Amino acid sequence: MERWFTPQERGVILFLIAILVLGGAIYVYKLKNPYLLPELKLSGEENVKIEELIYKTLDTLEQKTVSFKRPREKVTSFPININSASKEKLMLLPGIGPSYAQRIIEYREKYGSFKNPEELMKINGIGKKKFKKLKPKITIK
Repeated sequence: MERWFTPQERGVILFLIAILVLGGAIYVYKLKNPYLLPELKLSGEENVKIEELIYKTLDTLEQKTVSFKRPREKVTSFPININSASKEKLMLLPGIGPSYAQRIIEYREKYGSFKNPEELMKINGIGKKKFKKLKPKITIK
């Protein structure tokens, strides 16, 4: 006797039947328990209102996005004297955050005033590259 389907085809057919039975079971379950899996049924007008609400919400979120960059004051007087500048004033320099500003102050307190701008490179983390950006914006007095 000749077989109609190969073993692989029979496996696919069984899989499809199982999916069909599972889908039917879910459908019956939803009919008996509508409160567990509610469906949102909207008319065209309600759908438009919800779309507008979603877009308004997205616009509001975009406007309220917070930037984590620290605010910079406008400095009218560059260069900054690194021998007398406060921590806040030092933080206005490019690439100098709170930790670098604190290191500069600690160096100043430990070794006294800077004798020349290049001495700034003795501070841990300030190399030639960072110093090159700082040099035009600092002074020693």
